Amino acid sequence: MKTVMEIEDMIRAKADEDEAYRGRLLENPREAIKEASGLTVPEGFSINVHEESATEFHLVLPPAGSRLSDDELRGAAGGFAPTNDSY
Repeated sequence: MKTVMEIEDMIRAKADEDEAYRGRLLENPREAIKEASGLTVPEGFSINVHEESATEFHLVLPPAGSRLSDDELRGAAGGFAPTNDSY
């Protein structure tokens, strides 16, 4: 199964190569995503597609309060981080 990033990249590439698909993606993202990926987006899930221009930039912020603390990040990182007494 493809990751979300791989699906996004595939959709962006298709929209870049196919002007008609790009229009469908802007007009009806749910159907255009299904067309490109075969995935059905659940009805309760909202999708917003924006087209940037030379004078417009879109910044997407994560949900408020979703930032992990430094301690939480250390715990989630996994792997091994040596300390002075670990050798």
